[in-house]
Amino acid sequence: MDNQIAVKYFALFCVLAVLVMAGTAAARTRGPNDGALSVKNAQGRVVFVGKGGVIGRFDKGQVTIRDPNPNDGTGPIVTGADVTQVLGDKTTRYSGLNIRFRIIGGSFSVNVFGTDIDLSAVGRGLVTLNGSLAKGHDSGDATYAVNGETPQPFPTYPYTFPLAAAQPGPGG
Repeated sequence: MDNQIAVKYFALFCVLAVLVMAGTAAARTRGPNDGALSVKNAQGRVVFVGKGGVIGRFDKGQVTIRDPNPNDGTGPIVTGADVTQVLGDKTTRYSGLNIRFRIIGGSFSVNVFGTDIDLSAVGRGLVTLNGSLAKGHDSGDATYAVNGETPQPFPTYPYTFPLAAAQPGPGG
């Protein structure tokens, strides 16, 4: 009788261990190939097309979010929009003042055009930064940083680059 109880407890322990491991894997927020982007006080345009997560805000402007598969992540969550325009089955533009937005998980594109843009992205994809579109706005303190590197001045020309994990250097 004691053996049967021990076997039942062992089986229960194994099931719980598998559930914990599966939960840990599912809760993982950043894959090994994911890059990180941080934008602060930018004026102009920030575009991310890829997989991962984006959280951001801006003082005045618009954000256009395309989510081709609404079942592979949270879907867009946007607050503060004065105007919401549905541009198609999978694309929506939000505009106004003091807008906050996020989309986590899956593939999507986020296109922000505005003033005082603060944005963080984690994932893999293509990024375009363009401060040249913000005529008449002082963008002297606008910066961006990739993969935790030293912040750089936000570009005043269209600058496109892949977002991915930093590659280890020689011997690393």
